[in-house]
Formats: sequence, structure tokens, C-alpha cells
Amino acid sequence: AVSEFTKSDLINFFRIPEEKISVIYSGISDTFKKIKREKSPNPFILYLGTLEPRKNIPAIIRAFNILKKNPTLKEWKLVIAGKPGWLWGEILKEAAESPEVENIIFKGPVSEEERFRLYSMAEVFVYPSFFEGFGFPPLEAQACGCPVVVSDRTSLPEVVGESAIFADPWRIGTLVEAIEKIVSDDKLRADLIERGYDNVKRFNWRKTAEETLKVF
Repeated sequence: AVSEFTKSDLINFFRIPEEKISVIYSGISDTFKKIKREKSPNPFILYLGTLEPRKNIPAIIRAFNILKKNPTLKEWKLVIAGKPGWLWGEILKEAAESPEVENIIFKGPVSEEERFRLYSMAEVFVYPSFFEGFGFPPLEAQACGCPVVVSDRTSLPEVVGESAIFADPWRIGTLVEAIEKIVSDDKLRADLIERGYDNVKRFNWRKTAEETLKVF
């Protein structure tokens, strides 16, 4: 299983004996590294992942609406990148009805190079997912030097540990507060970036392969 959370799901739903399940974390490719930061006319908050209901993207849009009321964030944008998934039309509808629709940018599917660029340039990466078995994007963002806000549910606390700020995916206010903490506190932001680099070191494919081989 790719996480302790997934292991617990297997035990609870399929009644598989605990001793028959080994937790082996997935890895993060070492190609994910911070690239030279380009000058951007507008700071931006980033979401990158599949556009589907479990990712809770409407909550990001609603949080962005609130954040934009802060005069110091008037130039900020929200960038939503990733391939369309199940019921993604609901996300487009949420954006279309937002008073900040002009400041919400949909990138669609992006190349690996563009992923590096977006992670490296974003001021904060936001991932308030309702459900994850593991959770690659927060780790990819950390590997590229971007501070991260994630949901406090399922596998995400296990994967990021103390290297990110947590938010309740059901409460928009906690998401707003988490983002505000990072964008208003340079010291915290720098600390989260360093903790993110350290956290990512726990996940590499060689380690995954070696541990899987031991099980075999």
C-alpha cells in the first residue's frame, strides 16, 4: 500500500489482515527541481492536478474570492492547471460565477517543463483535496521550492508531515487563513520551503523499488 491511510482502508473495507499489508511509499522523480524564477507581473496561487470533485477546487476559488478583498493582494491571480476530469464543468461554473473571474486562469493539461515552471514561480501551492491515497502534487511543489497548503484529511498529513500548512477542506475560512499566513509572512514562507525540501528526501523511487523487492 502507498500509505498508512491506504492500508487502513484495505483493512476496513476488505478485512485484509494487517500483517499481510506492507506500506511502501511512492517516490518523487529527481527531475522535480526549482528552476530559475522568472519575473512575473502578477503573483499567483497555484493548483495543479486533475480537475474533478474530490480535489475540492471550488473551495480554492471561493477562498480566492475572499483573499482578493485584501488590498495587498489586488494584483494576485489564481492559476488552475491540469487535465479535465469527471464533472469538471462544475469547476468552470464556479469560476464563471466568481467576481474574480478575470483573475482566474485555467491552463489545461501542462507539459513536464511547464509543471516545473508553474511550481517554481507560484507563491503558494494549494491542494485541499477531500481524498488522497498518496498525493504527488504537494511533494512535486515542495521539490520545486514552493510552500504548500493541503487538506488535513486522508493521506496528506502523513505525506507532508510538518512541512506544510493544513486546512479543513470543508471550511473555506481555514483555507483562507492558511494561504494568508504564507503570503503575509516571509519568514514562515522561507521556513516552509526549507522544510519542504527536507520532506521530499523521504520519497525516492530507488527506495520504493528496494522495499518492494524485499516484500517479493
